[in-house]
Order: sequence, then C-alpha cells, then structure tokens
Amino acid sequence: MLQNNLRTLLRSLIKSKTYTLLNLLGLSSGLVVFILIMVYTQYEFSYDQYHSRVNDIYRVYKSDKGNFYKGTNKYAVVPTPLVPAMKDDFSEVEDFFRIETYGNAVVRVGTEVFLEPSIHAVDPSIFEILDLELLAGSPSEIGKGNNGAALSESLAMKYFGKIDVVGEVIKYKDQYPFQVTGVFKDMPKNSHFVLDLTINLEGILGATERRMDNWNNSNFYAYVLLAPGTDAGKLQGRLPELRAKYANDPINEEGQESTYYLQNLSDVHFTSEVNFDIAPNADAQSLYIYIGIAFMILLIAAINYVNLATARSVNKTKEVGIRKVIGAHKWSLIKQFLLESSVLVFTALAIAVLVLIMVLPAFSSFIDKEITINFSSLDFWIPLLGLGVLMTLLSGIYPATMLAKFKPITALKGSRTGPKGSALFRNILVVFQFTVSCALILGASVLTKQLNFIQNMDTGYVRDQVLVVGVRDRGIRGQLDVFKNELRKISGVKYVSSSNSLPNNISSNSTVNWVGKKEDERVVLYTNTADYDFVDLYDLEIVEGRNFDPTITSDETAVLINESAVKALGWENPIGMQMMRWWGDTGRVVGVLKDFHAHSVHLEIEPIQIYQKSGQFNVSIRIEGDQVEETIAAIESTYQSFEPLYPFDYNFFDDIFDRAYLSEIKAAELANWFTGLAILIACLGLYGLASHKVQHRIKEVGVRKVLGASISRILILLTKDFGLLLIVSFLIAAPIAYFVMNNWLDGFAYHTSINLITFLLALIVMMLVAGSTVGYQTYKAAVKNPVDALREE
Repeated sequence: MLQNNLRTLLRSLIKSKTYTLLNLLGLSSGLVVFILIMVYTQYEFSYDQYHSRVNDIYRVYKSDKGNFYKGTNKYAVVPTPLVPAMKDDFSEVEDFFRIETYGNAVVRVGTEVFLEPSIHAVDPSIFEILDLELLAGSPSEIGKGNNGAALSESLAMKYFGKIDVVGEVIKYKDQYPFQVTGVFKDMPKNSHFVLDLTINLEGILGATERRMDNWNNSNFYAYVLLAPGTDAGKLQGRLPELRAKYANDPINEEGQESTYYLQNLSDVHFTSEVNFDIAPNADAQSLYIYIGIAFMILLIAAINYVNLATARSVNKTKEVGIRKVIGAHKWSLIKQFLLESSVLVFTALAIAVLVLIMVLPAFSSFIDKEITINFSSLDFWIPLLGLGVLMTLLSGIYPATMLAKFKPITALKGSRTGPKGSALFRNILVVFQFTVSCALILGASVLTKQLNFIQNMDTGYVRDQVLVVGVRDRGIRGQLDVFKNELRKISGVKYVSSSNSLPNNISSNSTVNWVGKKEDERVVLYTNTADYDFVDLYDLEIVEGRNFDPTITSDETAVLINESAVKALGWENPIGMQMMRWWGDTGRVVGVLKDFHAHSVHLEIEPIQIYQKSGQFNVSIRIEGDQVEETIAAIESTYQSFEPLYPFDYNFFDDIFDRAYLSEIKAAELANWFTGLAILIACLGLYGLASHKVQHRIKEVGVRKVLGASISRILILLTKDFGLLLIVSFLIAAPIAYFVMNNWLDGFAYHTSINLITFLLALIVMMLVAGSTVGYQTYKAAVKNPVDALREE
C-alpha cells in the first residue's frame, strides 16, 4: 500500500513541476537560514563551556564610584593582589590565576623575529584550572619558574616546526628570555580569551620592576576557582573586607571607592558596558533576536507550503471524491497527504544539508567565526530529523485535513470552493508572512540608514587618504623627529604627525588641574599628546584662538581644548588659561577646537585636551595624488632604512574608523540577507495564493470579459484583495518595527531618525515585490481567451 501511495505521489509531484519546485525552493531556503542561525547562536552560547569546572570558575571585575570612562564605571581589570588575598582569606576559593595582555609585541626565536598580535602573562595555575590539553612537557612544570613560557601547538610549529620544544628559548621583545616548559593543544575559538604564547606573570613583572602588591594598579584580569556548591553571591558580599584589610588605604588616590563583582565564566562572553575587556564580547539580546528571526523564517516557509498546497487542492478535489467513494476513510486521506508533505520536507531537508556544506565556509568567514558542523554526528542528525517531522506537521496538517473534509458528491462535481473558513485562514497566513517581511524590511532599512549616517556624518576630522603607521620600535621612537622629516621628503606626502592616540579613539583620561582651580572642583578630561601638524593633518577646526605654532617657543608646552572641555571647566575666556600637564610642567591654552567625535557615536562627545608633545605610538601620514602604491612603497623603504626590529605595519585611517562599527556593519548585512530570503519565501506563498484565487474565479473572469470588462479592470478585480492584505500587514508591522528599532537607535548618542519616508519606502518595496508576484498570475488570467475559460470543466 505504501509503495503504491509513494508511486502515485511521485507521479503527481513530477507532473506538477512548478508546484514541486516552488515548494522545494521555499522549504529548503527556510531550512538553510534556520539551521545557519541556530548553529551560529549555539556556537556563541557555547563559549567556555568545554571546561569541566566552568560552573565553579569566576571572573572578578570592579566598578569605581565616580570614575566613568566611555560611558561606564565598570572595569574588567583589577589590582594584582586581589585574588591572592581572596585565596588566603576565603576557604571557598580553591585557586586563582591572573592574566595581563600585551598586544603586537615581537618575539625572537634564534635569528628570526615574529610579530605576535597577543601575548599573555599568566599565573601557572591557569593550566590546572582550565581544561588545556598538554602535548609536550610536564603538567607539574608547564609555565612555572620566573622564566617559564608555554606555546600553543600552532605557535610551536610556527617557531620550531615541531611540537616537542621543551627547553627551547624565546625572547619577548628581544629583551627578556623565557624557556619553553610546555606545549598545549590549540584552544577552541569559542573561548572568551585564546592563549597562544604565555609567559610567567611574576617573572615578567619582576624583570620590568613592577610591584605585585599595588592595590592601585588595576591592569590584570583575575579569575578564581571556587569550591563546588559555593554561593558566589554571598562571597561577593565579603569582598569589600579585603581592600580594607590589605590596602594601605581602602580608597585609591583619586578618592574613588572600588566595588568588586564575581561573574561566572560562562557569562563573560556576553558582558556589556565593561571597559578594557580581554576580548570583544557578544550581545545576548541580539542573539535572541536572531533566534526569533530564524523561527519566523521557518514559519514563513511552512506557511508558504500551506498556501501552495491549498492552491493546488482545487485540482485534487476529484481525486478526493473518487477515493472516498471507493471506501477511503478520512484518516487514510490525511495520512496520504501528510506523506506528500513529508516527502517534500525531507527532500528539502536533504537539499538544505547540501547547500549548508557549500555555504558554511563562506558564512563562517563572513561572521569571522570558526563554525563547523559535524555531519557524521548523531547530535546533528537527530535534531535535524526532529525538525523535519515538525515541519511536516506544521506545513502538512492543515492542507491534509482540509482536503479530507471534502464531501464526495461536491468533490466529484469539481467544486472549487474549499471548506468554510479556509479562505480566511489562508489570508491570515499571508498577513503573517508579510507582517514579518515588512518588519524585517523596516529593520534592515533603519540599520542601513544608521550605518550610512555614521559613515557620512561630519566627525570633525578627515578620514580619507590618511595612512597610520604604528610605532613600536624603540630605535625609531628614539629618533622620531628624524623619521618624520624623512617621510616629509617623499613625493605624495602632504602632512606627517605623531600622536599617542588617533582622533577617533582618545583613550587616556584623568582629573585635571589648572591655575586658579578651587579645592572642590573636579573635572575629568580625555587627553592626547600630538605634535604641531596633528590639527592640520586631520583638518580639525579651531573655533577660538590658534593652532600650535612651532615658531613660538612657549608653544612647546601649549594645550588645545575642545568646546566640551570649555563647558566642563566653566571658563568664559579659555585662551591663556594655564593647565598642569602630565609631566609636571604648566601649559597655556592657545586654542579651542570644535567638538569632534573622539569615541564611538554610541557616546556623547567628551571634554578633550591635546598637549603639544610628539606622540610615541602612532605616525599619521596624509597622502595626496594618484600614486598611492608608490607613495606607500617609499614610506616602507624609509621605515626600513632605520633598521627596525618590528616589521612595517600600516592601516588606512578610514578602515580603522569603520572597524569600530564592525558589529553594526555585520548586523546590517545579515539583516539584508535574511530580509531578502524572507521576502522570497513569502512571495512563493503569495504566488500560490494568487494561483488559487485565479483558478477559483476563472469562469467569472471569462463571463466579465464576454460582457466587455477591460484587462485593467480584470487586473484590479483580481489584485485588490492582495493589496488589502499587504496594507493590513504593513499596519501591523510598522508600529512593531518602529518600537524595536527606535530602542536600538537609543543606544547611539548620535543617530538617524525614523521618519515617514522610511516607512513609505518599505511599503513601496513590498508593493512592488508583491505586485510583480501576483501580477504575473493575474495578467495571464486577464488576457486569456474567455471561450477557453468558460470551457474549463
């Protein structure tokens, strides 16, 4: 019986090629998107879960009362002696480890020099607390000793071409020798920090003459291992005791009170609004939104099948009548039609898996995550088969039940009228589809509009044609002025300037002092050091006073401030005011800069001061002309002539600026793809409904044409209902999208607006897409010979 049903079913599907292809396209597209989103979100939620004692490992972070930096007073770094004191005083703390990170440092291995993007100074206990698989060396020795180091498998191969490198010596910064005591397997990328090269923390601090007992030096990431069953909340409440007991002064030098917090390791990856975190984190709320979108798209795909199946049901009424006459029961008919649904769903599922194999590498590259699927694992196939069963029921139960309800006599007469309420149900499904599609269009429109706003806004400085060279080499720093003068001689170089910070990320801030300051006055300014050409190179606007002038001797200690600093300081006449600089000297304010965006547009513009002093970390080079590659080659040649230890490394400033908004850029691109697929799937359903509508009214169209109705009137007759459904969908989607996206925009201090044009454009897009989908079917019916229409059946 099953074999006969399958044979009949396959013949039917092959005969109805358009119906079959549309269904497979809609279902497979929805399944691909759903699986990709779920795999991605599962990957994000799996961060650090591979550690056997993940539930007992906690990160310690702090907040400083009154010490706000980039909009928050929470900091991921804590004092060096904090966690050792926790272990000494609290029996609940079994062990601890601390990490200090060093970015873009050189490592000498024999005669070769390598530039490493990240080096971690750690306590050796990290190898006992975390689940790191040891490939070479002894578990009791790895990382230990003041000159102990450990390498990842990849780094050992990179440096030495083999794994067993215990005893080999590497030189950090070409100054500090460390002996390799162990090699560990590469850490999974779903870790909130990934170790490649570790050096002993106490060893490097001792070598660089830094204290380990300073409660006011918060440069370290700290983690504790708690005894199983420990109430972390209660332990957190006891942390204030430690500073009061061990620090010379419970209040640090700025008069700020520190509060310490415990955070489970599995939650660290989703931390927001904490400064100086060890790595970029994910936004849990965004992940839940993605999951919601995944289920919506899956539901749209199921609805698409329902609409196509109900449209096709008109052609199956006689089949239903004959089956019932010869004794078929309702449930046997339902099983027959569910069989059709399952064949289509599982075929679509197979297509989706094949597509996944092809697109997963590109998707992983796009989101910059190493996402893989183990296609040989039951953990993948069992949920996938469950998803297939769920989709079969979601998409097949209504059409199967509807067809099974046809009465034999009515069915054999070829009635084109479905069961009572079926038309209303189909319309509700279409409204749902296009409500989701409209909401996604509006969301994607606002995302794109905000990105365009950021990229085209007047940030207050030039972003194009500026090359930034990081200065890490001590040799070049020692003769920085000579280096800059040599760069100025290159054809195509317009300005050269050195600074500690770039204008889009002035990161240092501190309480400032000035001549005439009252005791109760406290003002925090963000501070940059830059030379005479910084303002001209970045085209910063001076609204009062003047720029630094190298011909004026007193300008060697001059200061520029921005408009926000003038307001924060409460000065009516800022020019000539004397500021106390970092180095203990006094500088005179010579100019006021127009406010510019020194931080993300998520934040309000902060008060800023710029000291005239040649910065040490960045050399900015503004180039002109068309010979960009030749100019860069000349810059590199000049750099190499100083025989630097560090390799030549540069970035364009506009790329540096864009990277600050990488998460928003990725979100907008993903939203556009999801929206496009949702619209495609919804249109397939609309195509099916249009087919159903046209077939249902084919005789009416013929009669109207015989009575003289024009093609345009026929088109309006057949499409007006769809237009009404689209408008209803839009009216439902618009307030939802406005509420969600307005809340998202509130996360930016400077943002675009959601206006009527945004909504009208979204409506026009939907009407054009839906109109072209429905128009094809209705136009065919409108131009059809009325004689042929009246002859049908």
